[in-house]
Parts: sequence; C-alpha cells; structure tokens
Amino acid sequence: MIRATQADATPQKLITSRKLHTWMDADYVSELQQRVSRLAVELQQTRAQLKLEQQDRIQVELALRECNEQLRQILDSTDAGIAFVDAERRYQFVNRFYEVRFNRSRDSILGKYVWDVIGDNAYAIVKNYIDRALAGKPQSFEFGMTYLNGDYAYLTSCLTPSLNSDQAVIGYYLFVFDSTERRRLELSLQAANAELEQLATLDGLTHVANRRKFDDYLAQEWQRAVRSQQPLSLILFDIDAFKCYNDTYGHPTGDACLIQIAQTVEATVERATDVVARYGGEEFVVVLPNTSLPGAVAIAEQIHQAIRALAIPHESSAVSSIVTISSGIASLVPTATGSPEELVASADRALYAAKQQGRDRYVIDGALEQK
Repeated sequence: MIRATQADATPQKLITSRKLHTWMDADYVSELQQRVSRLAVELQQTRAQLKLEQQDRIQVELALRECNEQLRQILDSTDAGIAFVDAERRYQFVNRFYEVRFNRSRDSILGKYVWDVIGDNAYAIVKNYIDRALAGKPQSFEFGMTYLNGDYAYLTSCLTPSLNSDQAVIGYYLFVFDSTERRRLELSLQAANAELEQLATLDGLTHVANRRKFDDYLAQEWQRAVRSQQPLSLILFDIDAFKCYNDTYGHPTGDACLIQIAQTVEATVERATDVVARYGGEEFVVVLPNTSLPGAVAIAEQIHQAIRALAIPHESSAVSSIVTISSGIASLVPTATGSPEELVASADRALYAAKQQGRDRYVIDGALEQK
C-alpha cells in the first residue's frame, strides 16, 4: 500500500485555504464598501444639515442684531433716562439721555459711581432711595438737581431692584423722566388758582375782602373761639351821607373815596388775623379774633382818627365838612349753641344807634357809650 506523505498533502490544503480566504476577503470588502457608502450618505446628510443650521444661525444672528439695533434706537430716542447700576453703585448701562443731560459721552459714564455722574449734592438727596432699592425695595420719587451746564430740572425717578437666579440683589434698573415742564405747569396752575381764589375773595373795587370772604372767615373764627373760649369782636361802619357825596362829586370820585377809606382802615388794623371786608355799598366790617370789647373800642377809635386825618372834603354832608363814618361795635365769647349772625346783628344794632345819635361816632351794642 502506498501512503501519502505530509509533503504530498500540503499543496491541496493550501489551495483550499487560499480559496476560503479569497471568498472571505470578497465578503469583507463588500461589507466595507457598503459601510463606506452608508457613511458617505450620512456625511452628505450631516453636511446638508449643518449647512441648513448655519444658515438658520446666520438668520438668527441677523435678526438678533436688527432687534438689538432697534432696541438701541428706541432706548436712545426715548426722552427718559434708562440705566442699570450694579450693587457697587456703578453705571453699567445708560442710554443717550445721560449723554445729553450730563454733556458727556456714554463711555465716560459707564463704570463710574453714581455720585461722580450726578454730583454730590444730588446724590445726597437720592442716597436713601438707592439704599432701599439695593435692599430689594422698589422706589419712586421726585427730586430737583442742577446739571453741569447750570440748568435746574425736576426729575421723576423709578428704581427697580435687579435679582440674580438666587434672588440676590445685583443692582437696580433706573428710569428717569424729566418732569420740569410738568412741574412748571403745576406751579403755574397753583399760582393761577391762588390768584383766582384771591380774586374770588377780594372786593373788585377796594381790594379788601369781599362779603363772601367775610362770611367764611367769621364762621371759621366763630368755631375757633367756641373751642378756645376767647372773645370775638366786630366793628361795622358806614360812610356818613355817602349818597350825597356821590351826587355832589360823581360816582368815579365816590369810588376813589371808597378805595381810600378801605385801604386806610386795612392799614390801621395791623394784626394778620384781623380782617377788613366790604360788607356792601358804603358799609365795611372789621373782624377781630381774640379781641375783647376794650380792644375793639381802641381799634374803632384808631379807625375814626385815621379817616378824619384823610380830610376828604364833603361839602354836602350835614354831619361834617369832611368824610366821616359811623360805627357799631359788638363783642362776645361764642358758644356752641350760638351763631355768627348774633354778632353781626349786635354790631348792626349798634351802628343803627350811632346813626340815630347823629353819626360820626361809634356805639357799643347794649351800652350808650359813644364818641
């Protein structure tokens, strides 16, 4: 029997092994080609996706820049100060309002302390508000300050605390509105109202208090005297034979006479609380708070002397060759059950008595003392 040797079997085995490896290499290469193809497709898709994302990002950035530019224009065109101040009280953002109002560039303001920008005097006014804002409490207030160019302005300010994610205060937002014009209008309106009020309470001819003012003031002082239990006195006086004066000298001269007498009496009554009023026609009244009867008599004597000293001619008077007056004096301590009309009626009775007794005198109601 002939046996095959190992050397004889080797070539056949090598051929079979080589074929197997060749088949396996073909499958492997095919698989690699497929994987490469898939990766190429994925890469192409990824590139396309990245290109789209890049385009989107560019659009977003453009839109963001446009929004930022619009916001900047809005903030700069707003006639109000808008700023952010950090916890150290340094400006970190300001709009154009600050550049214009403080006449300095934005860069010269950013990073500066509040007092370096608005000045020590203005800062002393607003410091407490800033302290409270940095303590987390919103603030709103108005104050006046002088700009570096010397202009004085009223500013309305709102401070809103700024918080981080931990709710800690990191600064505050500041909104400042120039309220100078509004303030000026308010002051003008107040002055106009005061003038109107004065006109409403002054007699248009004599410029002393009118009847309305007298009624209001007497009622006010009556209530005050009820509480304090102090005396309240009244002098009611009338120009003697004034109709004859008008008939003789004419109404313009009569008006001048009324003005001169009213102004003389008002100058004679020195206390600010004493009010002289035109009661009607040629009648006048003097309200004397916290004045007893002797005090009222003393003032009445001064008024009579002052009017005689004017020496206004009155050739048609049956009383005197100059203008004179007749007065009625009343004084009492008001009570809660009484009324101001009681005092007026008392003075009117005394005035009537003075006329009945010959005029050019004063009479005290309830007494026949006269002069």
